[in-house]
Amino acid sequence: MATGNDIAAALRGLVDRDMTFMHICGTHEAAIARTGLRSILPAGLKIVMGPGCPVCITPQGEIDAALDLVEKDCIIATYGDLLRVPGSKGSLESCGGDVRIVQGIHKAVEIAGKTDKEVVFISVGFETTAPTVAASILTRPPENFSILSCHRVVPPAMKWLLEQGEAKLDGFVLPGHVCTVMGYEEYEQFPVPQVVAGFEAEDILLGLVML
Repeated sequence: MATGNDIAAALRGLVDRDMTFMHICGTHEAAIARTGLRSILPAGLKIVMGPGCPVCITPQGEIDAALDLVEKDCIIATYGDLLRVPGSKGSLESCGGDVRIVQGIHKAVEIAGKTDKEVVFISVGFETTAPTVAASILTRPPENFSILSCHRVVPPAMKWLLEQGEAKLDGFVLPGHVCTVMGYEEYEQFPVPQVVAGFEAEDILLGLVML
């Protein structure tokens, strides 16, 4: 069985010119940083960050919409990493309202079942989190429960990046969990090589070899 070192050695033997690959998912970047993977890449090979975390690209307007709901005395339930994302009037962390951190939509539904106040779940994420939200809606949650949808899909972000022409991209490392949910047909429109990869260092290295 090939080890990470074996795959890295194979990669060094393949790189004969400068190449730049982009990963799409923040989880890939976390794995790359945690393992120091860039330090063993050939000198001519770069792997750069793509759209990454859906929380990080949540626009001000959607945070402002959430803050408006706080002013209407709604209970806001959301993930902890969304608290400090700034809107034009501050953040959820600094708003002084009833903002609660939950681990998922099911916890927000539980909160709604224990109060008469309106509970709004700020639903962020790429294609991987949308199915759990849809499934929760189909279970007929309490009437005082609603969703502020801030979901994103990956392919339009990739299309925009390729259209910019500022940096030549030789290929994409696609996120394994998104493609498990959505398939990869939507990615076939892009005229560069693409490989679906998992989130261990060996997975990413193998993805680079395949690219």
